[in-house]
Amino acid sequence: MTAHAFDPDAEFVTPPLYTLRLTAAQRCVLDWIERHGGLFAAISLPVDDVARDVDHSESTVYEALARLVTLGLLVRDEVGSYRINARYVLSSNPELRRLVAAALVDPPITPDTRAGEPRKVSNADARRRRTIRSV
Repeated sequence: MTAHAFDPDAEFVTPPLYTLRLTAAQRCVLDWIERHGGLFAAISLPVDDVARDVDHSESTVYEALARLVTLGLLVRDEVGSYRINARYVLSSNPELRRLVAAALVDPPITPDTRAGEPRKVSNADARRRRTIRSV
């Protein structure tokens, strides 16, 4: 059984945003979450603050969140916080996608025997070790 080679361009592909037919409210909510740290961590969404910032009603924000979660652009955890799907971020940033792909296929970093040795105490100790003494 052969394992398939990891191809980031095939694994991290998402449909372009324009094909998803997002409404203005959905784009605004997605942008609000991105600006408030939702790319890298799950954040709680105070719907009244989001509605005020994006200039939409609270019901429109709830509908936008529901559609974004249904599409998979947002990931909702059990606490009720939201974060942007990492596949969406990687599909829109090819340089980052290549970096992640390299990290997945590169060998792990393992310490050797020299890494386990104690560090030198001072420069004077290092000079003493290099001194040639007569016998």
